[in-house]
Amino acid sequence: MKRLHVILLAAFTMPTIGCDSGGGEYVKKMEEFSTTMCACKDAACVTKTSADNADWLSKNAALAAKMDAKDAEKITAATTKMTECATKIATGAAK
Repeated sequence: MKRLHVILLAAFTMPTIGCDSGGGEYVKKMEEFSTTMCACKDAACVTKTSADNADWLSKNAALAAKMDAKDAEKITAATTKMTECATKIATGAAK
């Protein structure tokens, strides 16, 4: 269980800062992952969404460089929501 939390946290908190604007695509995708994660009803869904998110992050790392401070705030919010939803599933608190 602890390993799952560490994996999720690491995957969701990949680059969240940047220096220039244009990170809208990154923000949009992270918000999509957050919505998908929060729709999960079981651990298999969480695992698949986490893997998809990690894969997308690794393939699109260059987009992180295009984020400004506002984008970073949105990413942080989406990441927090994603982590909270995944934790609910992992701990059995989801309904």
